[in-house]
Amino acid sequence: MSFRVIRNFKFLIIALIATCAGSVFSADDDSAIVPGYVELDPSFTLNYGDIRRTRYIQTTMTLRLSDSSTELDVKAHNDAIRHTIIMQFSEQSAETLKSTEKRDEFLSQLTAALQELMVQETGEPLIERVLLTTFIMQP
Repeated sequence: MSFRVIRNFKFLIIALIATCAGSVFSADDDSAIVPGYVELDPSFTLNYGDIRRTRYIQTTMTLRLSDSSTELDVKAHNDAIRHTIIMQFSEQSAETLKSTEKRDEFLSQLTAALQELMVQETGEPLIERVLLTTFIMQP
């Protein structure tokens, strides 16, 4: 008889844990918004600098989104995003891209340009930050 009581007690504990876990991890909870990341693939090989000497950068970028549920919206505009990135990089001087501080400023400007694009396309900025995951620069 004690075996049956223990088995029922285990079942009761498991049911209680499952019920509590379901309420903690509910998908309807607005506080459970998780940032998302979209890797821009393939990597970029871009030219930059002045007219006298063409230099190249190879970089891989990831976009940090304020909400992972907007990932499909961002991916739908991948070509426009890539175009904006290419145009922004081609306008930069070698000094801007060599300096860590100036490169961070440029990434902030690039983020603003992409947010403006997303507002035009979707009505919301969607992109929180541009992250460089690799950055190789020809001196």
